[in-house]
Amino acid sequence: MRYEMETYLPYAASRVITLEELPGLYVPDHEPVFGYGDGGEDVLIVSLHDEYSTVSLLHDRTWYWLTESPAAELVEILLCGQEAWVPAGALVRPETGLAALRLAHDVPGLLTEFRWREQ
Repeated sequence: MRYEMETYLPYAASRVITLEELPGLYVPDHEPVFGYGDGGEDVLIVSLHDEYSTVSLLHDRTWYWLTESPAAELVEILLCGQEAWVPAGALVRPETGLAALRLAHDVPGLLTEFRWREQ
């Protein structure tokens, strides 16, 4: 399994990593964003921050947020180096983001293991 990893601090950079490298690179130091499945029908994107992660899934031409609570109020975060508004329930524990990345190759597993909400 190969992932795309992008960082935005102190500058934007991109590289391809493997599943074996993922745990060692899944640290919030440079606000990394991980992608799996770019160019395919299903795409998973995980952003990692100091206190939370966000997880987005493109499936059947629809984007979804992984959620750990039903909180719908919008909160402002920095996402990919830019300001973004996301539902508060889409701010998930960092370990949830890593667990989703490990299942990125198994979309049916992702859909049953986690709770999703349409973006």
